[in-house]
Amino acid sequence: MPDEKSLAIDVTKVDARKHILAKPPILSSHESGWENLGLEYHIQPPYESQEHYATHYTLVIRLKCQLGFERWLGECHKSEDTMLGDVAVIPPYVTHKAATSEESEFIALTLDSKLVANIAYESVNPNVVEIIPHFSKPDPLIYQIGLALKAALESNSLGSRLYADSMATALSAHLLQHYSVPKHSLQDYGGGLPKHKLQRVTEYIIDHLAEDLLLGAMAQEVGMSRYHFARLFKQSTGLSPYQYVIHCRIERAKMLLLQTKLKISEVASMVGFADQSQFTRHFKRLLGVTPKEIRKQ
Repeated sequence: MPDEKSLAIDVTKVDARKHILAKPPILSSHESGWENLGLEYHIQPPYESQEHYATHYTLVIRLKCQLGFERWLGECHKSEDTMLGDVAVIPPYVTHKAATSEESEFIALTLDSKLVANIAYESVNPNVVEIIPHFSKPDPLIYQIGLALKAALESNSLGSRLYADSMATALSAHLLQHYSVPKHSLQDYGGGLPKHKLQRVTEYIIDHLAEDLLLGAMAQEVGMSRYHFARLFKQSTGLSPYQYVIHCRIERAKMLLLQTKLKISEVASMVGFADQSQFTRHFKRLLGVTPKEIRKQ
């Protein structure tokens, strides 16, 4: 939970970010009657925001490249070299702070946490998944949804409610499918990894799935020896680092198979498998179907 010095903001209010950003949004959905979803389009001069948090999910979509953007999420800090279309995911009650010496152009989408919880209840299981914070990384689907919502708001503000509602549902499902981890993995365990270190390494894994993820690199990310990291990671998640990486790669592959027309061999390579046969073997073991079969469902 945030400490007392963090500023709580109500993203349902048009002036929610007046103490955080220098200028008001150029475009806002606050007067459009949207439910469960909010949009603000910003062009901001260089700034350093106060540490703050919200009760909604916040998705920050970068609309221009930006070097050396400093971001703090909870206890984690990262200097981001962001590209057009990069997205940062900030769950409810996670503290956030940002600083930049350049002009920023971005869309801020906000999602009602109750909507996400309801969709989790209906389609997954809210007791076993939790969406974790993510620093900026490419997400073509969220980027395109953000642009589409901005265009809908600009062209027909009052007639865009149904479209916005459907996009809120799609975004919620996307977050649950691709930005969540087993909920127990973020709880504190006697002898397990501290929560902030577990969050940092799970995000590192998700951001580097296509690479040759080595135990030493994961351990180095959280400043631990390989032996102690592997032991504490398994205590916290119930999986070895290797098993966890395989699970994450298969989930990413499933998304690519369902949402793109890439060849199966291309998907296998993009999520870090050495060859298609290895990919197919793990895919069927974890999901019960082959990559080819899942495209027919």
